[in-house]
Amino acid sequence: MPNAPQVVRRQYLVDRSYQLRFVARLLVMVFMIAMASSLIASLILWKSMYSADLEQQAHIVSGLVGIAMTLLIELLLAIPILYYLGIRQTHRVVGPLKRIGRTLEAVGQGDFSQRLVLRKGDVLEDLAQTINRMAEGLQKRFPSSK
Repeated sequence: MPNAPQVVRRQYLVDRSYQLRFVARLLVMVFMIAMASSLIASLILWKSMYSADLEQQAHIVSGLVGIAMTLLIELLLAIPILYYLGIRQTHRVVGPLKRIGRTLEAVGQGDFSQRLVLRKGDVLEDLAQTINRMAEGLQKRFPSSK
């Protein structure tokens, strides 16, 4: 389809429920990984604190505290970034799926003139082209439909 019109993104939350659940799961996983890392750092710190020569290992303790703080800051920075990227990536799947569903519904009702136009690089672009070829074939076989 060389003359296909450009599809402009109107909204990122196409299927709000699915997309927000996906991002929430992603954030929970990152949070769990960060908590596990913090727990490991804390356990190492705890073990170091009860050493007999604590004064000689002060640099280790301060290093571990620095690591724990870095993990916390990284987690706080990662949340908005992961939220944005999760919504953006799910949009590239959910958006085309909604469009494909509407087109297949119309073709199922006999409107074989329907064609899908997806953005270049959308995940389901190959599927959309296959559906377009199917609709063209049906339109050729049944020219009198809608």
